[in-house]
Amino acid sequence: MSVENTLRDAIQKKTVIAFTFDGKNYTGSPHALGERDGTAQVMIYRGEDAHEKRVPPTGEWSVLPLSGISNIRLMPGEAFHVGHPDAQVEKDLHKVTLRVA
Repeated sequence: MSVENTLRDAIQKKTVIAFTFDGKNYTGSPHALGERDGTAQVMIYRGEDAHEKRVPPTGEWSVLPLSGISNIRLMPGEAFHVGHPDAQVEKDLHKVTLRVA
């Protein structure tokens, strides 16, 4: 399955993914697909979210080019981050084609 198709599946099912970006391994919760400057991008919460009241999230919001993502796989047993990105991250993704419902 292509990177884009795996991300579409993850967004529709609210499933965490594991992937490599810039030579580093990450996990994250993808929230939207779109474009920035004509390049396919994903808005993702990279990192973990413990979902416990006293444990703060340890991740950050990012908009990443799909071309830089490799070794992607679904992680259905992990907790999906349900928070919302700040306004700046939202502005970084143009022409949104798919978003978490």
